[in-house]
Amino acid sequence: MTKQLLSTLLLILSFSALEAQNFEVAPTRLDFNLEPGQNGRMQLNIINHASSPKDYTINLSDFVVDSLNNVDYKPVGSTQRTLESWLSISPTFFTLQPNESTKIDITISTPAGEEGNATKWGTLFIQEVEEQNEMLAADKSTKAGIIINPSIGVYVIQSPASGQNESATISNFRETAQSGTLAADIKNTGDKVLMAKVSLIVSNLQTAEENTLEAVEINLLPGVKKTVELKLPDNMLPGDYSITAVLDYSPNKDLEGALLDYTVK
Repeated sequence: MTKQLLSTLLLILSFSALEAQNFEVAPTRLDFNLEPGQNGRMQLNIINHASSPKDYTINLSDFVVDSLNNVDYKPVGSTQRTLESWLSISPTFFTLQPNESTKIDITISTPAGEEGNATKWGTLFIQEVEEQNEMLAADKSTKAGIIINPSIGVYVIQSPASGQNESATISNFRETAQSGTLAADIKNTGDKVLMAKVSLIVSNLQTAEENTLEAVEINLLPGVKKTVELKLPDNMLPGDYSITAVLDYSPNKDLEGALLDYTVK
């Protein structure tokens, strides 16, 4: 898969169900909130919409995300946040008749102790597998081959509900090349998945008028830094402004902020 396609996959996984060619998977995200030493099970529902029986396989992959929201899938077990030793799939290979559906068990078992407090994640790829007999021209013998069709990805995230290690920073608040658009870098420096909000407070230094703009919401995995673009109002009067970017990532934590002097000519 190309990096552009991987990025697109990340964006569309917010939907509750996805359909690729002739099969459908729901849901497209599994959020576990297990405490250390606990086991939990969720299920995927898979439907064959094709007019003939189809074989399917499910595999787990690691992934990392960069500041531009590009996704890079990695072999399972190759990253620090891998779910390889915590997650099990049953079954991993199955056949569905036309219009038949089945449920797949996804189970996570967290280890006891501090290790079980870590946040882990991965992607399950559900693929339709077709068998093909390919004739070899050299000796006219038959060779068995396999074609792997495009897949549907399902996020799996495990983050303990009681984890208190919430921490985030906002930095590099700046103007961009696009007029009227600012940007800031937000990084999750803790060990919990964060649903953060970033908003702008625009203060006119001549009139003392202050305006708080609508917040932008972002989802941040631990260790991930994301660049957020923030658009200023089109009707700002000429003059000097003080602009504050405010990061709100937890009701239990103080707000974080960054300041920028800005002039409208």
